[in-house]
Amino acid sequence: MKKVIALLTSATLTASMLTSCGKNNDSSQTGHKWQKSETLNEWQKNLLEAEGLPTDIEQLTPVQKRSIQHIYEMITYLNEKYGEEFIYKGYLEPGKMQSEELYAYSLSDKKKRTVTVKIDSDGNLTDDYQSKSVADNCEELIDDWIHSYLGNDDYRYYSSTFASYIEMSEIENNDFQWRYGALNIIFIKMDKYDFDTLEKFAVNYAKFLYEHKIDGSHRINVMREWPDYEYILNGTAQWYKEQEYIGFYSLSFINKHETISTDSCRTEVDYRGRANYYDRTGEEYTIDEYFSKY
Repeated sequence: MKKVIALLTSATLTASMLTSCGKNNDSSQTGHKWQKSETLNEWQKNLLEAEGLPTDIEQLTPVQKRSIQHIYEMITYLNEKYGEEFIYKGYLEPGKMQSEELYAYSLSDKKKRTVTVKIDSDGNLTDDYQSKSVADNCEELIDDWIHSYLGNDDYRYYSSTFASYIEMSEIENNDFQWRYGALNIIFIKMDKYDFDTLEKFAVNYAKFLYEHKIDGSHRINVMREWPDYEYILNGTAQWYKEQEYIGFYSLSFINKHETISTDSCRTEVDYRGRANYYDRTGEEYTIDEYFSKY
């Protein structure tokens, strides 16, 4: 089967295939034995058809047969392990410097974040879906804070996990112990770029992050209005080229979380989508110094 990185397909497991053994918190399925078959089920046929490949197993090459069987078992592994329905998103064949990987997302995940299943040299399956649960918890916590601070839901918030070295069972009182980090991007509205108001928001946001020991990179973008289209996180640059975009403020914790690094500027975007930057400032503060601002 050809290598696929970002193929989107409507192929899903049918309800009869979603028998669950309950959630299993283990990150691997040790000693997995691949089930070889000389027939294809409907799920496999639908995927092959979406790939533009034959749906008759006799017309597949040995590599294609192996891949479609592994893909099916990997997606089934996710469904049975977590008791959820996962949608196939892509697949990478194994290579000299490349592990065999399946990409999917949970049907229950509105943001359709990618879950990766890998196969090691012993045939064991591992996945990173556990960290998604941590991400969900963190995103909900931040989203609730933004809503509470602004007093409305007229904002946009996007998040992408950088690293997660903590499990849900280790999180108490929403303390992430600096073991979870994400790229968090918040869009808020202002009639004009008001640095003092923006910095006050940023300082209070930083206090909230520090209280819950949430690491990562955090950016607050300012828009006069929302453009008439949405974007996904990886397409952030689209909005930065719109004339509605008028500035930003970013922050991150450094020096073992004893210092905060900030960057900000006012922006004017011309009709060609080219940005001019004004009043740009970059500062570093101790935690106490920064938090005492507001």
